[in-house]
Amino acid sequence: MSVLEQSLPTGTWQADPVHSTASFRVKHFGVSTFRASFGEISASYGADGLTGVVPVESISITQADFRGHVLAEDFFHAEAHPELRFDSTSLRRAEDGTLEVDGELTIKGITKPIAARGTASEPGDDAFGGVRFAIELSAELDRRDFGLDWQAELPGGKLALDYPVTLEIVLELVRHEA
Repeated sequence: MSVLEQSLPTGTWQADPVHSTASFRVKHFGVSTFRASFGEISASYGADGLTGVVPVESISITQADFRGHVLAEDFFHAEAHPELRFDSTSLRRAEDGTLEVDGELTIKGITKPIAARGTASEPGDDAFGGVRFAIELSAELDRRDFGLDWQAELPGGKLALDYPVTLEIVLELVRHEA
């Protein structure tokens, strides 16, 4: 089958929460990359596109002061905005076989368009009589677009936290029988 003939699976699919992840990375102090993930993710794929929700409180930061700062108003303001949400507006395979997903991302109550790129595997049988396929996506955003404006200038003019952030999503989707 040529790349142009490959299509995305049809039907209704739910993310396996054990084998799906949502994470991000951002440059810290101009010298290293900070990475964090969310312990919970709910996502579905079907005729209406791809939708995902992540509870902000499930962030993988365990150090109490740092976790508190990230969940407070300077960053996610989890009390007022308890979830991150994505709703696709289009999904398509590019000529080279990569998956192109456009949609709307909501963080901290602010919804903006975003474009993600990645891969979609072909469906395959699992060990439990089900059928699965995977979608892996990456997207870049400017955190200021979502009200994540906190910043501190370091000696020498560097920034404590860079503005570009990379989101990475891995969804292992299981076909849902109607």
